[in-house]
Amino acid sequence: KVEKYSIEELCLEDESEKSSNALLGRAWFPGWINSEKALTDFVENHLIHYSKNRLKLGGDSTSLLSPYIHFGELSVRKVFQSARTKQILWTNEGNGAGKESATLFLRAIGLRDYARYLCFNFPFTLERPLLGNLTFFPWNADPENFKAWRQGRTGFPLVDAGMRELWATGWIHNKMRVIVSSFAVKMLLMPWKWGMKYFWDTLLDADLECDILGWQYISGCLPDGHKLERLDDPEIQGAKFDPEGEYIRQWLPELSRMPTEWIHHPWEAPLSVLRASGVELGQNYPKPITDIDSARDKLTGAIFKMWENEAASKASSSEDRHEGVDDSENNLPIPKVFLKDKAPPRATTSSNDQKVPALQNPQNDDPPNRKRLKFMEEVEQKQDDLRNLSKDTGVSSIDQEACSTAESSCTKQSSSTVSFSVPQQCSSSSNK
Repeated sequence: KVEKYSIEELCLEDESEKSSNALLGRAWFPGWINSEKALTDFVENHLIHYSKNRLKLGGDSTSLLSPYIHFGELSVRKVFQSARTKQILWTNEGNGAGKESATLFLRAIGLRDYARYLCFNFPFTLERPLLGNLTFFPWNADPENFKAWRQGRTGFPLVDAGMRELWATGWIHNKMRVIVSSFAVKMLLMPWKWGMKYFWDTLLDADLECDILGWQYISGCLPDGHKLERLDDPEIQGAKFDPEGEYIRQWLPELSRMPTEWIHHPWEAPLSVLRASGVELGQNYPKPITDIDSARDKLTGAIFKMWENEAASKASSSEDRHEGVDDSENNLPIPKVFLKDKAPPRATTSSNDQKVPALQNPQNDDPPNRKRLKFMEEVEQKQDDLRNLSKDTGVSSIDQEACSTAESSCTKQSSSTVSFSVPQQCSSSSNK
């Protein structure tokens, strides 16, 4: 006989958590049965509209299955198979809209596995950027800015609405995750690891590998991510993704009466409009913590400072090498990863109990393919040629295979580390 116990009897919840958990209970219904219902409802009723609704910030525009996957109540393979079955069905029926929706959803699932692939092959990405030059970036480790961002008190309505939804429900739309994280990193120059840690503490679907991929992507730390100099205007983002201001009004009640014309930039609204809307800037709603022009200037200055810091570090390392005292592992270049045909079996785990599967065949002892060996020799020869060329021309070589959109802003590689101490009280109820 299996006995039932309440949460109170199991002592799994203390008094300080009850108010927050009550908010979470309004949106989420945990358990295997509820996860099955959520999957069936999404696949049968909402998947077909996914391509049209996936960028809407509110409501059930996405699957909302990630918390169930995070807690192991739902299998990723089952989700994939359900969507794949619909994709095949709609393809055979000639349903173009349905096929497109299923394809986009499956691509999103694929990005989850890509994040695991990235962390498996580059495990240092938890602590430092994939592009080494970002380790020299002069982040602004300001606890007050970090607190304002967490509490949704930056003065930018769309960003504040997203952060308040995150605290209240433990979840925000992926587009909102990009917007609020980009604001923190590019507008406030906040260390990306601070934001990644806060997401880990507050998201119900917190996923270490996906969070690493997401934060490095928007921070300019990945070769195929956002360019380092890219700066998105929150006002423009608001007009694009929440044109009527419905999402903002839902999570910022102090702006609920603000006309749509001014809701994305209330600091520019006439005094008469502010009074009629019941808004007092600096009182019941904060003034902007920064402005787009000064933020752009600070970002540009920080990028130039980064290049200066990197050049100084390389000059210092060169002098140390000449003296024969450079033995720090932090100065080693980021290793290049080549996927070989055969590899010995090994098991690996990432931080915080997030398992990363290693799929090797321990039974296959065949010798390497000759063509593969010849190809590898050609690759190594080309790399030697590039290194020799860089020595002759004085230009630092880069891994061409790893560069794409960030090529214009990240043309050098290094591997020094910079650490920041993250305030430990970032998710306590006192700072809510």
